[in-house]
Amino acid sequence: MALQTKVSIVIPTYNRSELLKTSLQSALAQDYPDFQVLVLDNASSDDTEAVVCSFADSRITYIRNETNIGMFRNWQRAIEVNSSPYLALLSDDDILLPNFIHESVLALDNHPDAGFSVAQAEIIDTNGVPVHMTGRELSDNFPEGSIHGLEFIHQIADGRKWILLCSAIVFRANALAMVGGIDAPHSKYMLDLNLYLRMAAQFDLFFIAKQLAQVRYHIEQDSQINFSFGGTGPLGVIAERTDAIAYLLKSPRAEDASYRQWLAERLLHISMRRSQFTSELIPELNLSWSERLQIAMQEITSVIPAGKRLILVDENQLGCEILPQFDALPFLEHEGHYWGAPLNDEIAIRELERMRQAGASFMLIAWPAFWWLDYYSGLRNYLSSNFCRVLDNSRLIVFDLSL
Repeated sequence: MALQTKVSIVIPTYNRSELLKTSLQSALAQDYPDFQVLVLDNASSDDTEAVVCSFADSRITYIRNETNIGMFRNWQRAIEVNSSPYLALLSDDDILLPNFIHESVLALDNHPDAGFSVAQAEIIDTNGVPVHMTGRELSDNFPEGSIHGLEFIHQIADGRKWILLCSAIVFRANALAMVGGIDAPHSKYMLDLNLYLRMAAQFDLFFIAKQLAQVRYHIEQDSQINFSFGGTGPLGVIAERTDAIAYLLKSPRAEDASYRQWLAERLLHISMRRSQFTSELIPELNLSWSERLQIAMQEITSVIPAGKRLILVDENQLGCEILPQFDALPFLEHEGHYWGAPLNDEIAIRELERMRQAGASFMLIAWPAFWWLDYYSGLRNYLSSNFCRVLDNSRLIVFDLSL
C-alpha cells in the first residue's frame, strides 16, 4: 500500500533492471525526508522484481502490470496510483541528484501558481559519461524562476527550443488532475510536450537554475529513432506547436490585433513546415526537387535584379553556382565558401549586418533552410522588423536588405 507522503517518485519501467537499479539508488538517496518511490513494472521479463526487492526499503512500493500496457497507459497509471501532492516521473534509465526533491518542493511550495517545476539536467550516455550536445540537439538556455504559462507557450510558438526533460520535473498533482492527465492527440512520442503545453495554458512554471538530474541519451531509445532521418517525430512537434497557437488565440493576449497577426503568420509557417515533413514521408504529395528548383529560379529573377549581391541561405543544398547572374554568397560565409549554420541568433545577425555593409542587398532563404526561421527566431524577428519581405512562398522567402 502506498504511503501518505509529500512527494511520490514514480518510475515506469520495462526490462531495464540494471539501469533501474541506478535510478532507484538515486531516488532513495534524496536529502528530503518525506517521499515514497513507486515502481510500475510493465510486465518485464527480466529480473526487475528481484532488483526492486533487493533494496528492502519500506519507501519503495512495487506494482507489476499483468501484461504490458504500453508507455501511454503506464504513464496514466503513474498518475492514478499517486497519493501525494507532488509527483515526479523518473525514467528508469535516468538519475536524480540528492537535492532534486528538496529544491523542487521548495520551488512549488513558494510558488503556488506553478503547475510544475523544471530543473536543469545533464545529458549522459549509457555508461554515465556526459554527452556534449551541439547545434540543433542543444536546448536553448532556460530562464530562471517563475514564468507565466502563456509566456512559455508563446516562446514555443515563436520557435524557442526549450526542451523540458520529464525526469527533471515535479508536477503538482491537483494541477495534473485539472488538465486531465496524460494525452496523446498527435503522437505517442509527444506525451510530455503535450502535457507541458496543456498545463501551461492554465498554470505558471518555475525554472530551477540548478542541475538536479542526469538524463540518459542513447540511440536505441524510441524517441531518438523517431527523430532520426525519416522519422515522424517532427510532425508530432509541429502538431503540438499548432496547438500552442490555439491556446494563445483563446487567451487574453489575442485581444491585440497585432498579436493575432503574428499568430497567423506563425501558424502559416508551421503549417508549411508540416507539409514539408509530410512530403518527405510521402514524396508524391508535392512538387519534386527539380520542379521546385526550376520554379524557384524563375521567381528569383523576377524579384531580384541581375548583378545584385545576395545572401543565400540554403544549407549549401542549392549552391551559389546555380545563380551565375548574381553575386551570390552563402550564409554563413568565410572567404566565399559555406561555413555552416551559426551557433546562435547573435552570430547570425552580426554576420548578416557584416555582409549587408559589404554590399549584400537581398537575403534569400530557400526551402531546405526554412527550419532556420524557427530555430533562429531572433534572426527571423530581426529580419521581419527591419526589412521588407518581397517574396514569401513554399520555396523561397526573400528580404530586401535596403533600409
